[in-house]
Amino acid sequence: MLMVDLLRKGPVSSQEELAEALARAGEPVTQATVSRDLAAIGAVRGPDGYRVPEVFAEPIRVGGGEHEVAGMIRRHAVSVMVAHAMVVIKTAPGHAQMVATAFDRWPPEGVAGTVAGDDTIFLATLSPRTAERVTRELTEAMRGDAA
Repeated sequence: MLMVDLLRKGPVSSQEELAEALARAGEPVTQATVSRDLAAIGAVRGPDGYRVPEVFAEPIRVGGGEHEVAGMIRRHAVSVMVAHAMVVIKTAPGHAQMVATAFDRWPPEGVAGTVAGDDTIFLATLSPRTAERVTRELTEAMRGDAA
C-alpha cells in the first residue's frame, strides 16, 4: 500500500501533508480518506508525526514470546512501576499512544487491557502478582536486558 510505503520512509507531520504526498504519487485522496486509512493500517501519531508502529519495532522476547512491545519500551519508556494490579508506564510526551498500540496488538501474558494518555499508559493486569511480573519484564526490556 502506497500510504504504508510513504510512512515507512519517515514520519509525516499531518494528514494534509500525507494527502499531498499521495497526490504527488498519483493517488489523489481527501483528508477524510487519509484519516480512515491511517486508522485501518494502525498508524499512530507521535511527536514527530504519523508513523507505522512497525517502523519502531524489533522483535525481542518478553514474557515468553516475540513482541514489538520490548522494542517500544526500550525506545520510548521513561519509567515502569506497579500500582496494585496495574502497571504504570511513563513515556516522553506524545509517545504513549504509539506504545499502547503495541500493547494492544501483543499484550504480555496476564494483561487484560490498556489505557493511554499523552505520556502515561495504564496496563490492567489480572492480579497484583501479575502486575509485579509484567513490571519486572518491562523494566528489563527498558534497560535492554530482555532475552
